[in-house]
Amino acid sequence: MKKTLATLVVFLATASGFAHADDITSAPTASLFSGPYVGFKVGANVSSAAGEINKPSHTTVFPGFTAGYGFNVGPLMLGAEAFADLHHGSATYKDGGIDAKLGMPFGQIMPYARLGFTVDWPATRPHWGLGVEYAATKNLGVTAEWTSDHANAENSSWHNNSFTLGMHYYFR
Repeated sequence: MKKTLATLVVFLATASGFAHADDITSAPTASLFSGPYVGFKVGANVSSAAGEINKPSHTTVFPGFTAGYGFNVGPLMLGAEAFADLHHGSATYKDGGIDAKLGMPFGQIMPYARLGFTVDWPATRPHWGLGVEYAATKNLGVTAEWTSDHANAENSSWHNNSFTLGMHYYFR
């Protein structure tokens, strides 16, 4: 753990240095994706369970909510996001959790990856995904995203894949 933390600190310090290498006197500028935000999303969840509990693959349409904070580290955007996916018809019912988010802003577009944990029934499990966000205005971002998680619990294997479209409101 100490080695991983040390590697992360060195990476962040190096990335931050590259951002200011050209002009050390200029003040860093925040991307359109930094700062606190809240959001709403709607999507389709494809889920299944196999084993002692058997639920064949099926699709559920669901709403969801997000809240997060992003900050610039050199050319990257780092952040954390809490989420709630209210897909009650899913094999795992409603889910919520928290993810770390790593993005690379290119003007008004930011592709990103996320990694964290879903903390609900049937068990806490890893959660990951890929997405892209478009800054429509200074305060409004539009997202498209795929996320997934998998758990082995209750003598069963659980799978979730969610495909969502959403909006973030940035507090500026």
